[in-house]
Order: sequence, then structure tokens, then C-alpha cells
Amino acid sequence: MPIIKGEIFQLAYVVEDLEAALDHWINILGVGPFFRFPLPLEFDWLELHGLRTQRHGVLAGVGLAQNGPLQIELIQPGPDPSPYRDFLEAGREGLHHLGIYAADYDAQMAAARAAGCSVAMEGELPLSRFAYLGTDEKFSGTMVELIEPQQAMIDLFAKIAEASVEWDGSDPIRSFG
Repeated sequence: MPIIKGEIFQLAYVVEDLEAALDHWINILGVGPFFRFPLPLEFDWLELHGLRTQRHGVLAGVGLAQNGPLQIELIQPGPDPSPYRDFLEAGREGLHHLGIYAADYDAQMAAARAAGCSVAMEGELPLSRFAYLGTDEKFSGTMVELIEPQQAMIDLFAKIAEASVEWDGSDPIRSFG
């Protein structure tokens, strides 16, 4: 029986330089348009390794695009501690986590914890609750982000996907709004 249930809908990459990563994905791979998240994100609450923190500067930049059935997320870490910053400081850059919608977030989190999965970061935004299940013996090498699929987030992600369908390369980097 799998610990985590749900469809992988997102591949998320942690990058040192968001501008260079956007250029690569747009001009080399032809993926776009990318939408930038407005920062700083307003977390309702945030925990790192089980400890509540008021330091919310975990992101310096975020870009989202759609490529077929997969959402591509590019993340440049901010100055505050986070799994993203840990990833770069370990000398890594690239695929960081797989995004999975958790239809029953509370049950999925309880099952993950019962199975011994570490929780590197968990929090809540106005659009969703989320948790990063750490890279340990359960998830060798790539984190899993469980995301509670609230309607406002689903609608936002649908707009990103719709923009990609007949994208002609124009206006490759856009803002939400």
C-alpha cells in the first residue's frame, strides 16, 4: 500500500539564479509562459522541521508554467532557512520536489507521519496548506510536496495551463493579476 496517494502534477526545480533558469526553460526548452509569484508570500503559518517560525523570507523568486500535463515550478531560495536553501547549500541545483495533490490532506499527513516520513517544511497560504516530506529512506533523493487542492489554487493553476496551450513565445514572463 503506498504511503502517498495522488497524481504527480508538478516538477519543482530549485535554482541559484531564477532569471537564468527562466531563460533556459523559455528559450532552450520552449516552455512557457512563466508566471511570477508576487513576493513575499503571506504565510498564515510556517514550520521548519516541526518548529514554528516567523521568518518567512524562504523565497527570493518563483516562476510557474505548464508543459502538457505537468506544471513546472522554478524556485530561487530567499535568505531565510528552508529546504530550498538547504538544497543549494548541499551543492545541488535542479529537481527538488514532486508536487502531489492530497485529496484528504489531514489523512495523508497522518499516514506519512505514521510511516516515519520526516516533514521538512509545512505551512498554510491563503490558497492552500502544504507540506514537504523530506529526503530520507522513504523518499530517496527527491522531496514530495503534498498540496491541499483548494478551489482558488485549482483555478489559478488552470489559468497557467490555459495560457500554455497555444503560447506562441510572446510575453514569456508574466505576472499574476
